[in-house]
Amino acid sequence: MTMNSSERIGRTGLAFVVLLAGAALSGPAALSASADSLKQDLTISNYEKQIRDLSSQGLTLAFHLRIGNVAAQPYYLMRYDYRVLINQVEYLRLDVPLDKPIRIDPSRETLLTLPLKITNALLFQVIPGLEAADKANCYIMGNMVFADERRREDKIPIVFGGEFPIFRDPAADLLPLKINDLTVAGADVVFQVRFSNGNSYELFIDAIRFNVSFDEREIGSGDIPGDKNIEPRGMKTFDLPFLVSFFEVGQEVYGLLQGSAVPCRFRGEVDVSTIWGKITVPFDVNQTLIITKPS
Repeated sequence: MTMNSSERIGRTGLAFVVLLAGAALSGPAALSASADSLKQDLTISNYEKQIRDLSSQGLTLAFHLRIGNVAAQPYYLMRYDYRVLINQVEYLRLDVPLDKPIRIDPSRETLLTLPLKITNALLFQVIPGLEAADKANCYIMGNMVFADERRREDKIPIVFGGEFPIFRDPAADLLPLKINDLTVAGADVVFQVRFSNGNSYELFIDAIRFNVSFDEREIGSGDIPGDKNIEPRGMKTFDLPFLVSFFEVGQEVYGLLQGSAVPCRFRGEVDVSTIWGKITVPFDVNQTLIITKPS
């Protein structure tokens, strides 16, 4: 039986979401539900942890819970409280009432998801120095309060744990502009960009889309070809050759390229594949490029 109900807590971005209630439980069923038997009738386990929406701004750590009820009557999740510890430092503490209790069906298992949104800006403020780490440990500790049909309540303690990565965007910086040939009609140039990977694991790059401008005049755009993966803590340089027509981009660019340096803007997006999903990272670099010419 699929259930679509969910209880959302707007101020924190946390939510309990009922996913499924359908697997019959084995074992003796209680003839009557009471607060005294609640802890014997209900079991809570964390059967899976999942990292979602990973970026350099943070992530969502989803705890998938299984609540088993061996009683012949339903119970209801009324509220819960918890503390979130990251690297043994308190990151968050909340008491969460549910506007609508979540029904825990008898003689079945109910699956719930608790997504915990972690914001790096707050995390690095709470735990100074964590921005230099590759990963962190997270623990949720608290209580879930259940009631029987007579509204008699009792609580069950919960402890869930998980590890999550600190993701760093690939960074781009520009190298000197090579001019192979320069005439009043156009130029043969090689634009060089270097991407660096500040993570402890290899970045698998699916695509790099870019746009290059000199002094706000677009010179070229497209996709960077070839192998784009970047080793852990490594760098990779790409050479992007362009044949620049001054009739298309303007004679002003000819004047710019006659000098020793040129203002450049390099912007676009990098598509990264990780074991936690795909990430699209925008980049926008403004830099004055030193111009090198054949001697």
